[in-house]
Amino acid sequence: MDTVENFLEVKPTEFSLTAGRILISVPFYNDPFFNRTVVLLTDYDKQSCAGLVLNKASRLSVRKVVSEIKVDDKLYIGGPVMPDGIFCIHNFENSKAASKLLPGIYVGSDEVLISLIEHQAIPSMKYRFFVGYSGWSPGQLEGELANKMWVIGAATPELVFDTPSNKVWETAVRNLGNDYLHWLKTPRNFAHN
Repeated sequence: MDTVENFLEVKPTEFSLTAGRILISVPFYNDPFFNRTVVLLTDYDKQSCAGLVLNKASRLSVRKVVSEIKVDDKLYIGGPVMPDGIFCIHNFENSKAASKLLPGIYVGSDEVLISLIEHQAIPSMKYRFFVGYSGWSPGQLEGELANKMWVIGAATPELVFDTPSNKVWETAVRNLGNDYLHWLKTPRNFAHN
């Protein structure tokens, strides 16, 4: 990184924009909500684009917010849209209410799945509950990508379910390769630099 221009250059990745990919926020924008976030795209077409922020754990448990769901795990903040909506991603391939995003990553739930989670009936089941989601109007996300606010990355079950929320962005950036590692040296908030 011999010049400021080189440091601030944002190279696009080779990944296409589709459900099951992740959006990794570029650290040069200090958006109050999306700074250093990773969003798992759950829906993408020309009319609809939505996802869940993977690395915004709340201080509340699922049960504290949704008393009908008897799960004491952390609730994640999926985004600023529909803040009273509850969403679930999981690795259970036999749910009739779920859509497959990638092998080992599904979105959607029903009473049967929630009961299995509540009773810990399947020891290998991994899941996360979210309140709210992130959404873009037609063409908005493409514009944000063109303005280099995001880069597209590959999701993996390990990143989605096993990585601590405070390490998700860093891990996703590392997974992009050497061209992006300098992002890890940028201040969390440029106003504090």
